[in-house]
Amino acid sequence: MTTPSKGNSTLSRERYDKSNRRYVVFVGSLLIQVITTTMSSSMLGIVYVDIIREFEADASLVALMQSLHRGLVFGGGVVAELVIRRVGEFPCMMAGSLLGSLSFLAAAFLQSVTAIVLLVGVGGGCGFAFPLILSYVNTRRAFHGHESVNKFLSSITVGGGVGMLVTPYMTEFFLREFGWRGTFVIASGIFFHLILIGISVKLHLPPSEALTKSTNFKWSDQFAIFKNRGFAVYIFDLFLLGIFGFAESWFLPDFLVSNNYTKEDAALLLTVTGVFNVGGRILAAPLSSLLGRPKILYHWSYICLALAISHALYPYFLQFYPILVVASGLYGICFGLLISQGPLVILQSLPMHLYPTGTATELTFFGVSSVMGGYIGGLIRDVTGGYEGVFYAASMSSIICSFASLLLIIVDNIYKRKNRKDAYNNNSISIISHL
Repeated sequence: MTTPSKGNSTLSRERYDKSNRRYVVFVGSLLIQVITTTMSSSMLGIVYVDIIREFEADASLVALMQSLHRGLVFGGGVVAELVIRRVGEFPCMMAGSLLGSLSFLAAAFLQSVTAIVLLVGVGGGCGFAFPLILSYVNTRRAFHGHESVNKFLSSITVGGGVGMLVTPYMTEFFLREFGWRGTFVIASGIFFHLILIGISVKLHLPPSEALTKSTNFKWSDQFAIFKNRGFAVYIFDLFLLGIFGFAESWFLPDFLVSNNYTKEDAALLLTVTGVFNVGGRILAAPLSSLLGRPKILYHWSYICLALAISHALYPYFLQFYPILVVASGLYGICFGLLISQGPLVILQSLPMHLYPTGTATELTFFGVSSVMGGYIGGLIRDVTGGYEGVFYAASMSSIICSFASLLLIIVDNIYKRKNRKDAYNNNSISIISHL
């Protein structure tokens, strides 16, 4: 097999860049984000109410269905990257999509709540981990060298907000008409479209000769990314957000139903969250240049503080539904901004050759914390008898994230002054030596 010359590779890439095929990859990646990041997990947050009542199970056990699913979708990042390097991108996309779809289908016919939790949580989570990480990789590949690559990477995360927007009422309708088992069957059919999306993306990727593939995994790269202060603080903030950041999508429906609200009331609040979440993700793209000076993480100091306020409003003003609507809007726009800025923070913090490693590590830490968060939230409910403690804990974790970003500003300024001082001293020594 002949190796194409560099000139031919450049020519093929130029032809690809002049076409509109990259935008098909973008739309496909956006749809993958809709399904894998929020549609499946948001659906579980509403189905959770029916399952916990039918089986009379502990909240901590059923909550594992949601936290395992979301946790493995994100947390499988590093493992998924290793498998993709060995097996190939397209086979992993097809196999992962099929596994996720069939897991929901099989769960609809099970009679054991533990089996349902494991199948949906582990099977669905492991399956969807592959399409998710490939959505970032394929978008970066399609727009490689494009001056707006960071905006396109940020824009695909809008899909997560769209998922939050369309899922609540859709799920509530399916539950009313078909029950939670029928909802799982329908969801399986929706998720099966990941296979068709994957095929479309594959057909519109850049020519193979323009790609640089590596099957080597270097632990030195894994350690190198944590030497960057900004990336380390980002992972710390993301870990806390993963534990309690999804308290609303996980527990808000049951929290409201337990306090004399209806599932329709909960669906409305989740829809409001979805609308403002989409708005926050859309705003992230045009604001990327403004918020990127000097570091995006500096702005998290006040965004996380606003997020903390939104969490605390739910239990504090539980009897005032209009305030809950305001809290949902504030939560949605803050969380949308934070999540959409993840790819940009990594791009800003790490050199380009470490970007895939940084993305996989980000997804892994976010996933692990999500697994912990669902169980911890359910345990708080079982111990205290209510969800108030969950939302207050979420508020405190967001405040800690805010202080971590403030600390990064202080430390960066200290190092800047130190570097300027060292540079001045070096120049002085150089002048004296010449004299």
